[in-house]
Amino acid sequence: MNLFFADEEYIRSLVRPRKRDSNKGDFGTLAMLCGSRYMTGAAVLAAHGALRSGVGLVKFFGNDAMIDRMQPIIAEPVFANINGFADAKYSAFLCGCGIGREYDGILPDVLRSCRAHAILDADCINFLALHKDLLKELSGGATITPHPGEMSRLCGKSVEEIQLDRARTALDFAAEYGCVTVLKGHKTVIACPDGRVCVNCTGNSGLAKGGSGDVLAGVIGSLNAQGYAPFEAACVGVYMHGLAGDRLSARLGESGVIPSDLPEEIGPLLG
Repeated sequence: MNLFFADEEYIRSLVRPRKRDSNKGDFGTLAMLCGSRYMTGAAVLAAHGALRSGVGLVKFFGNDAMIDRMQPIIAEPVFANINGFADAKYSAFLCGCGIGREYDGILPDVLRSCRAHAILDADCINFLALHKDLLKELSGGATITPHPGEMSRLCGKSVEEIQLDRARTALDFAAEYGCVTVLKGHKTVIACPDGRVCVNCTGNSGLAKGGSGDVLAGVIGSLNAQGYAPFEAACVGVYMHGLAGDRLSARLGESGVIPSDLPEEIGPLLG
């Protein structure tokens, strides 16, 4: 295990400057399958996290009912029915934030047809807990972003066992299934199948609110879409998400930070 702690120098060395002579095509397209009837907010938070992190385009996929709900709420994405996903073009794919059980019947086909790196969060992780071998079928590879409860369902360990050795748990799963594993929580662990393990030290209890993880998933997806390598995208995303929480809590108090505050704070941090 090659374990190290994320610090500002390391993270800043990974952040890419934006060229003045550029267009949206230079910053990638993030495809998203997020949200459901009672969790539209998860999709909005993820999209805002992605957009404020610099992605060139968000392409929102869903069924027609979900698209009808989303279009009046958020202006920037383009929208497409999920039935056309297999033929779509994009540079990274984010799946799971707030989807509930709405797409369980088609998720295997969607994941198998994905040709870019996939960032898998929330309800997609819960689905994968019963279909873990799908992770090995993703041609572009995957990053998963579980909290300890979701990690417990994935690996069969109790939350208590996971918390006793978070680095080893994340690395063992990453190595077995070939995916970058972001084990969220206090001192989030980012594990790569090649043995690298980064421990993050930014963030505070102000991030312990529903929706914070959706923003993080959007940030990591955005960085992947822009061409960051998966492990580096996760390290930068987790660090900046936590640092945004630290800066906001200094002004609002840890109790006062809400997830929708985060994207606007992350944008200036990334530059």
